[in-house]
Amino acid sequence: MTEKRFDVISLGRLAVDLYAAEIGVPLAEVNTFSVYAGGCPTNIAVGTRRLGLKVAMVSRVGIDGLSDKLVNFLAAEGITTEFIARDPVHLPGLAFLSILPPDTFPLVYFRPDPADMYLSIEDVRQVPIEDSRVLVTAGTRFSGDIARAGALYAMERARAAGTTVILDLDLRRALWKDLRAYGLNMRSALSLVDIAIGTEDEILAASGQETIEAAVELMLKQVKIAVAVKRGQAGSEIYTPDGAIHRAAPFKVEVLNVLGAGDAWASGFTYGYLQGWDWQRCARFGNATGAIIVTRHACANDMPTLPEVEAFIVEQEQQGH
Repeated sequence: MTEKRFDVISLGRLAVDLYAAEIGVPLAEVNTFSVYAGGCPTNIAVGTRRLGLKVAMVSRVGIDGLSDKLVNFLAAEGITTEFIARDPVHLPGLAFLSILPPDTFPLVYFRPDPADMYLSIEDVRQVPIEDSRVLVTAGTRFSGDIARAGALYAMERARAAGTTVILDLDLRRALWKDLRAYGLNMRSALSLVDIAIGTEDEILAASGQETIEAAVELMLKQVKIAVAVKRGQAGSEIYTPDGAIHRAAPFKVEVLNVLGAGDAWASGFTYGYLQGWDWQRCARFGNATGAIIVTRHACANDMPTLPEVEAFIVEQEQQGH
């Protein structure tokens, strides 16, 4: 088999995360923020790259200094950035987060008209999707006409080329006036998806069903390979069309910031998938990458490396986790 140029092409939101530097302070009282790269596909791009995969990012940003910072960060990580379009009119979106561990993380999106939602079919036409083993995209692509068309075009090309399509359902309620519209958009895309990833809430919203069993059953009628359910501190599960459920136990850590845990999980899972591991091992590795990131301040900027994950798993298993 001919080796492909990329292991992962990640397509979608490339934005600025502004995380409160003052821990335990409500957002209304925060004075200092740390500036990071953000967005589900961006987080997965960095996460898979730090695990050693060959990664390209596909997005659209402005021509401002913050956009330069985002692109420079990805390039320094060794991620191919030549498919990030520059928009002379629109700016990157922002997300503001206050961190009140262990379970309160108020998040405010400032995305009035972000550049990434203008990532078009023409932009995607330049991307060598056929030269990647995996295409990753996310649910936020479907909240705007231009971005939706670009994502579907990429997914169609990937499916035709035999490139695995991974869709992270990535429900951001602030971007949808009606959750029914989110569900309709997700279901319309599932026939082009090989692996769908989401939390239980995301899978219920995407499927329009009331129970996780019914939701997964519906999705598996369209998704080609698997549906992955991320359950945070309860671990994760992989459902396959043969009716099997592959469960992976969680790891125990002290939580600092849960934001980005799901993207870290997807990074670890994708790495395992591309190594040819069985489903349980892929999910367990995703649990490890997710567990590590919740102990850190940032998401993309704090993604673990392969040696860090391997050492973490060994330590946790020695402790009986």
